[in-house]
Amino acid sequence: MTPEERIERLEAQLERLERKEAELRRQLTEAQLDQWKARIEDLEVQAHLAAMDTSDKVRELLDQSRARWREAKAQLLRPTEIASDVVETIRKGIEDGLDEVRKALVEAKELAKR
Repeated sequence: MTPEERIERLEAQLERLERKEAELRRQLTEAQLDQWKARIEDLEVQAHLAAMDTSDKVRELLDQSRARWREAKAQLLRPTEIASDVVETIRKGIEDGLDEVRKALVEAKELAKR
């Protein structure tokens, strides 16, 4: 095998690996989005099962979390290199929003006990 053939072979292998990496990143991003959606839905169920009047704040935070999730899901349809970067940026916003919803639910539950 000539050095040129070896280089071509290595370049082709590198391209295959880069495509595989992009696909794995896309799958990871999609799995994260599915996880966030499940967390949002879980919080909504908790709010309903708590048999309390969900405050406007909790409802607003849940709506914001859903909107952030929809935005991240839409970004996933973009080219993989862009989608991964954008979703990573949005990830923190979604997680912060979910934390705010949890805190608001705990506060609402505490108020309901009084």
